[in-house]
Amino acid sequence: MKIGMLTDFPAVEYCNGPALASQAFRRNMEGRGHTVRFIGPKPHAGQRQVDGDGNILFPSLRLRRYANTPFGFPWPLKAFTRKPDLDVIHGNSNAQMMHYGLMMRSMHNIPCLQTNTIYLPAFKHHMVPEEILAAPGAERFFDFLGDYVEKNFSEIYGAGDGLIVQCKGLVDYWQKMGLNIPLHIIPRPVDVRSFDRPLGPDPYRADFKKGKRLFVACRHAAEKSLDQLLRIFAHHVAPTDSEASLTLVGDGPAHIGLKEYAAELGIENRVQFVGEIPHKDLPVWYKYADVFAYPSVSETFGQVISEALWMGCPVVGMDDKMGMAYQVEDGVNGLLVDPAQDGEAHFGAGVIRLLSDDKLRRKLGAEAARRQRVLCHPDNVYAAYEKAYEEAVVHRRENPSNYADLNKAQRFAKMIANHAFPWTWQTLTLVGVGALPGKGRFEGDYKPRKDVLFDAAPAVQHPANPSHLRVVAGQGGPGSPVRAPFKSRVAR
Repeated sequence: MKIGMLTDFPAVEYCNGPALASQAFRRNMEGRGHTVRFIGPKPHAGQRQVDGDGNILFPSLRLRRYANTPFGFPWPLKAFTRKPDLDVIHGNSNAQMMHYGLMMRSMHNIPCLQTNTIYLPAFKHHMVPEEILAAPGAERFFDFLGDYVEKNFSEIYGAGDGLIVQCKGLVDYWQKMGLNIPLHIIPRPVDVRSFDRPLGPDPYRADFKKGKRLFVACRHAAEKSLDQLLRIFAHHVAPTDSEASLTLVGDGPAHIGLKEYAAELGIENRVQFVGEIPHKDLPVWYKYADVFAYPSVSETFGQVISEALWMGCPVVGMDDKMGMAYQVEDGVNGLLVDPAQDGEAHFGAGVIRLLSDDKLRRKLGAEAARRQRVLCHPDNVYAAYEKAYEEAVVHRRENPSNYADLNKAQRFAKMIANHAFPWTWQTLTLVGVGALPGKGRFEGDYKPRKDVLFDAAPAVQHPANPSHLRVVAGQGGPGSPVRAPFKSRVAR
């Protein structure tokens, strides 16, 4: 099958989940015999270029608030009258470039389906600088704008041939929004080439005692709630356990502010900021950690949650009813805290409980590794993608576009009105909002490192699909069977 992967990140400019997932998708799907071509924004001068042949790249503008990430525009329009050599288009974008799939569906009968990667109710206020959001009437206005955007997303999703979500909570959410196309729960796979291989020595500071290490890896941005994590550590962990430490891997606009905040809280000697590192170097940090502490409630899945569990590191997180709660079962492979019930104090108590009980921590960690090899093994995940594509082809055949009876000129005019025009003005609005100057503590000017190849392959790997690590659905290894982790289609 020839697959067009529609993505905002056709190259890995910095260490973020969607960019790494796009590269892993192409690598694995081509390994399964498919052809994958990226559809996305054209990088600017000085940015990493897109590998591979046959990619479809659009002129782009940069979104300043997110590391100058390029966002594509529908130009030149004549490009959309040519049929691309694709069997299906998989939209893995949550920007207006999603319209491309619908344009190709309408103009050229190519089935398309989308992936929802942003839970907007938990994310929308982080798009705007704090001081602007604090202005009179601003919060109400941006709530209205967020509702408009979500309605627009729902219309885009509903005009396609399927929607992929990464947790059960999003199925419920989109069904309440009135979506009646096929819905597929397909989590992100773990990159086994990096995570199932021999690992190096303990990378932690010598004074960070084993058995007392909290760890988190993620982009350092406001929506990740790392300031809350520092506060929890300072007020509810460090005073109770004098040997506890906290290590943060990553970078982003909040990075400098977080370091300053740690100093203000008086915990700088017990907190380490490692910075950005290649993805292949992350597994050893998970392996030698004791607890993965992550208070974010903005995750549609949470790749770092998945990776921590895969490496047998139990997770303490907030019960978000979304990506965290989908992967972590309280008391089984980690601990979940109700954010509405004195969340910070209870979160800290959960951390202390695991740091003080080696037997419980090891038990949760073992179950975490076992379950995650069912949920996120690439064999399971990419097979589910293939099934979703097959269903999209059938759905497209059974639900023809209303462009079918129009002549070429009418189809082109309708394409401009329904897709090219909203794509253009809405993207300009997004880029404009992203250019608003932020002066908040956690809104620094992040610039990706140019000296790190974030998606570099590890030098040493296990053979593909090692039998002692591979667990497939229904074969959970020692102990009781694990339920099937997801269904390819859960609703029509």
